[in-house]
Parts: sequence; C-alpha cells; structure tokens
Amino acid sequence: MSDEHKEFTFLDSIDDEMHENILRLDQKLKGLQAEIAVKIDALATPKDEAASERKAQLIMLSEEVNKAIDSIKTLVNTVIAEDISPKEFQKINQETLDSLREMFKDNVDKISKIKEKF
Repeated sequence: MSDEHKEFTFLDSIDDEMHENILRLDQKLKGLQAEIAVKIDALATPKDEAASERKAQLIMLSEEVNKAIDSIKTLVNTVIAEDISPKEFQKINQETLDSLREMFKDNVDKISKIKEKF
C-alpha cells in the first residue's frame, strides 16, 4: 500500500459526482458574485434612499457569497487523515457524504433560481 502515508485532501477523497457538484456550486457562486458586483457598480452613486438600501443589501449578499466561496475552498483543501485512503474515507463517511452531495445539488438549484430573479 504505497498510499498509506500520503496526504489526501477532501477533494481527492470524494467521488466524481460530488466533485462535479462542488465545482458547479463554486462556479454558480462566482457567477452570482460577478452579477452582484455589476449591480453594486451600477449603484455607485445612489440616487435615493431606496437605491442606497438596495446597494447595502447587495454588499451584504456579496459578503455572504464570498464566505460561501471561501468555505468551499477550505473544505476541498482540507487534509484527510494520513492513515486512511480516499476509499476508506468514503466508506467511513458514506452517510455524511451523501447528505453533503444532496446539499450541494440543492444549493446549485437555489443559486440558479436566485440568478433568475436578479
């Protein structure tokens, strides 16, 4: 077993479907962030109270999206224990990984709906 002492990241230790879901969610969040930035720029000099409030809301949303992007980056780069292989990690954490996979899928759909409303 040459992999016994190799470090694996979370991204190395998940199946292809979850990997794709994470990448899609990350891309959707980055796309949403770009759209938010455009809207904030359009409100650079708010004309009234409503525009100022809208800009403040967009800035808060932008901060939340940034936190989500950073969280994904942290998750995928998390090092898994050296004494188990990616397959063992998947087997041990199957239920949690299944829940996480569903959460990523659901959030991709939610972001698509948010972008439609934008």
